[in-house]
Amino acid sequence: MAAPRWQKTAAHGLAQVPADISEWRDAVYNYGLQHRTLEQLCMEGKFSASTVPKEALLTLRPIWPEKKSPEYAAAYITELDYFFNEDHINDAIKLMGRNLLGLDMLGTLFQLICDPEDTPISTPPKYSGTLAGGLGPFSMLTSLFNQLEDRSIQASIEERRVFGAPRTSRFYDAMQHAARDDPESPTYQTFEELDMVDIEMADSDDQPSPDSPPPMFSTAAQGAEEPPRRTPTETLVADFIVTLLGGLASLVQGLSPRPLCMANSFETTYQFGPPSNPTSLQHGSMQFRARVDGSIPFSLSVAGMPREAAIFEVKRAPRGDIDDGVPVLAQQAMEHAAYIWKCHASDSTWENTHRTYHTFMVAQDHLGFHISIGTYDTSYLEYIFGPGSQPVLPTRGTNKFPFLQIQELGPFNVKIEGHLRIFLRIMLAFILWQLEKASEDAVFKEVL
Repeated sequence: MAAPRWQKTAAHGLAQVPADISEWRDAVYNYGLQHRTLEQLCMEGKFSASTVPKEALLTLRPIWPEKKSPEYAAAYITELDYFFNEDHINDAIKLMGRNLLGLDMLGTLFQLICDPEDTPISTPPKYSGTLAGGLGPFSMLTSLFNQLEDRSIQASIEERRVFGAPRTSRFYDAMQHAARDDPESPTYQTFEELDMVDIEMADSDDQPSPDSPPPMFSTAAQGAEEPPRRTPTETLVADFIVTLLGGLASLVQGLSPRPLCMANSFETTYQFGPPSNPTSLQHGSMQFRARVDGSIPFSLSVAGMPREAAIFEVKRAPRGDIDDGVPVLAQQAMEHAAYIWKCHASDSTWENTHRTYHTFMVAQDHLGFHISIGTYDTSYLEYIFGPGSQPVLPTRGTNKFPFLQIQELGPFNVKIEGHLRIFLRIMLAFILWQLEKASEDAVFKEVL
């Protein structure tokens, strides 16, 4: 087998992601970026979120404060007064505590996939897949859990770049129009090599039925790098998160006459830039693409806004605190930024008022969850949608210019019942908040 080629990673060479303004400023000076402008975002070449150069990352001004542990996660989100509030958390606690709406199935799930707390005796993993009875919409989780735990079938995993690859096949993208064509030039593609023979995913199952709506596909913008597709193991991780959160939503959505908030694993691509009215030719390079692995859609569609209320990101391996932390956080920062661009590119109402906005991402690294909340305001939107000629580090007022702050919450370890229970309580509160926005909350209030 030929030696693997060098794998380009996000923010290669960056020692750590900035935790505050001071660390960000030090990094800007260290890499000589104080005179860089946003219109020079792609000065190091074309990239996607997963291959972003450290210079481009710092240009978008992200900062990652110290991670908050699971027990502080719900309080942090409710204090934002943007997503769900304490009432939604309390309702979620009551629904789960009283085992209403079939949520007693979670108790069985905890017994099967979580490490026992009080007794050393538990069901051997090789048998747990046969005990899915009584799990209802969560029944597939034991099988997915066992596959993710069995590292033997994922042994000798090697990711490599394939140069001059054949033209990529189309994929579903809820954000793009069906009339677009695939890119004409070869694109990079990430493959995952397994010792075992992998089942080839034929395109025959992708053909729409006569009664289904025409599929919509995304394409690479001219001059933009195509983000790598999911690997087979990452698909297992995506299936796990969608089954877990989709099962949770399906129990609650029985109260609603229409499907709402159902988790999905659609790979959706967002593009950051270029500005619609460029003021110079350099603006044409101010763009990159970011692909997320799934989402929970808004309960109500809003014109000009993306359909995703929460976005998902999955990784096939557990996150390392040192070696893997920087690339993972760098990629997620760019995904937050691209999602922000999509949220506001077609909506100019933000220009008339000063307010604070937030983004919601759920990331699963193998069997660990993280929630990251992005925080930005109107002044940050003025920066990314402005003329692009403003220096990354202004000469005056360096403590007042806008940043994209991303607060990470977690990790929520799937094997620890307390962590998984807190995570599901947060996501249930998120779903109840969405039901309330759609005026469907009266029924579950009656249940309580």
